[in-house]
Amino acid sequence: MFLSPLQFIFIISGLVFFLFAIDSFQRKRFNWLHFLVFFWWTFFIILFSFDTSLLNRFWSLFWIARWADLLVYISIILLAYFYFEILNKATKQTFLTTRIITEQSIQKALSHGELSNLKLTEGKLSEYIFLIRSYNEWQTLPSVIDEIFDYGFSKILVVNDWSVDNTVRLVLEKKEKHKDKDLILISHLINRWWWAANKTGFEFLKRYWDQLKAKWIVTFDADWQMDISDMKTFIWEINENKSIDVFLWSRFIDWWSASNIPTFRKFILFWSRIITYLFNWLWIIDPHNWYRVISLESLKKIQIDSDGMMYASELLDEIRGLELNYKEVPVNIRYTEYSLGKWQKNGNAFRILMELIYKKFFYK
Repeated sequence: MFLSPLQFIFIISGLVFFLFAIDSFQRKRFNWLHFLVFFWWTFFIILFSFDTSLLNRFWSLFWIARWADLLVYISIILLAYFYFEILNKATKQTFLTTRIITEQSIQKALSHGELSNLKLTEGKLSEYIFLIRSYNEWQTLPSVIDEIFDYGFSKILVVNDWSVDNTVRLVLEKKEKHKDKDLILISHLINRWWWAANKTGFEFLKRYWDQLKAKWIVTFDADWQMDISDMKTFIWEINENKSIDVFLWSRFIDWWSASNIPTFRKFILFWSRIITYLFNWLWIIDPHNWYRVISLESLKKIQIDSDGMMYASELLDEIRGLELNYKEVPVNIRYTEYSLGKWQKNGNAFRILMELIYKKFFYK
């Protein structure tokens, strides 16, 4: 027995909204009313899908002999509306929580004297401050800090996103080792995910950039994936292009190199260009990157909401909306078994796409 188109719609709709219900429950924004709306309406949709004549019987209770399909269509619309209302509420609560954690973390860092004993080494490289987010990166973060300081830079801001390893102790040890450098540590009270740590760093720099005597912020990873020697290229580009506000890395232009990059990753990154153009109206060769150099004057204007993996798209929106001048710069990226195994999941691409669609069309 073949399903009718209406039955097929019923079944798919029921399954979709059942998943919506589970998703809302996992976000811990679920009450008894949500339960009634999602689970019972899902139940009736699935019930009607097996016997569409039940719809006519249902409507006959209200003296309506036809238009039975109207119930399903209204249900679908209302369920979608209700789901996104819950999701919007949960998302806003997440943003509020992050702002609270950011403020608490900055105030705690100030109380620990993170700005009290700045060395402020003079020189051309002192114009740059590195922002490193870190979550359980004790294996690689110390080497990254040494690499940056040994290259001649003197300012690093580490945002520890509630690591449960030896991150804090190791950063404090590096403070002792590099006493003539400025190594600032901010720690989140709870883990807030990728971009939340960067937002905390951004907020700190917006408030205290003048005390830090810096002009450019370099966003850098803690997993030893980026090559500090690429800063020579960034600095040359900055000196040659005075009108550029944001410099973005690229693994796919000129003499770029990315050691051990998986083939499927290349495929994903190729399609990310097209999706970025459709959603952000910017043609970026390597859109989801993190090796960036941003002028602090531009940073003051940038506002990012996302706590998760969609931050790169939001930043591109800000670049377009604020009409900031940008340029992509070729870099060398080291894909190691450590970095690929820790965060670089191919499935993240689908999650980013779903978040992008939600933020573009449904978030308010």
